[in-house]
Amino acid sequence: MATNPMQKKARNSMLIGIIIGLLVGCIGIAAFFMQATNYKKQIEEAQANTRQAYVLRNDIKSGANITMNDLVQVNALKDVIPTDYVTINDITENTIAKLDLTKGLVLSKSMIHESDAKVTADLREQQYNMIILPQYLDIDDYIDIRLMLPNGQDYIVVSKKRIKKITEDTIWIDLYEQETLVMSNAIVEAYKMKGSKLYATTYVEPGNQADATPTYVPSSTVINLMNSDANIVAEARQALAARYSSLMTRREQDINGQLNAVGEDAQSNLESNIEQEITKSKEARKEYIDSLNSDI
Repeated sequence: MATNPMQKKARNSMLIGIIIGLLVGCIGIAAFFMQATNYKKQIEEAQANTRQAYVLRNDIKSGANITMNDLVQVNALKDVIPTDYVTINDITENTIAKLDLTKGLVLSKSMIHESDAKVTADLREQQYNMIILPQYLDIDDYIDIRLMLPNGQDYIVVSKKRIKKITEDTIWIDLYEQETLVMSNAIVEAYKMKGSKLYATTYVEPGNQADATPTYVPSSTVINLMNSDANIVAEARQALAARYSSLMTRREQDINGQLNAVGEDAQSNLESNIEQEITKSKEARKEYIDSLNSDI
């Protein structure tokens, strides 16, 4: 049967179209795979050149704790971030800032370190309203509490304590049991000696500055109490014994000498000062309760 020339031409055109279509499709598929391969390569190169770093969500003061809530994870080019950039494994519950840090800063390991502070069973929040405070003291600042005697001798009572809360004349700090006993002794002796001063000094860069070594020596009665206090851990008791054994001569000559010089006025000075302290505490408590009631 003879083939119609028109049908043959149409069949040939269709075959050519199919072949061209297949060629175009193959070229398209090849181009797609080349593009996909190139895109994959770009992604791999980008991943090789970027790192997951952490940026500060807010300002952090020197010595303050840094938590994951203070950080935002970002993908950054490795060439524009510190080589010692912080990863998630570098942040713990004891991580603190070495210096003042600003919002938006990429955090590096050189900016942080681990605090030596330990939360033990005898750690308590204490409130004091008889300490002379620096004018610009604020929450999260670190202080030493010192006792200056009437003759100018000056002792560190407790060192490097973070201000947790503060009002005009009252601070809240965490103290271990032995520190609480030493503070109580220093307060009593400051009250007895007119012209003495119990005051706070502020650390400049608490994240970098080590704790000062306390130099104040409590009375022998308080030392005996600390030696028998079950709330004081054995490690702390041994450290206290080593410290005070070498300083007892200073206690006898200096502090006891000043107390003896006060004479009969010591007891009346103590009573009047404690009365003032109690009054101030009651007034502050009433002011706080009134503020709660006003919000209801």
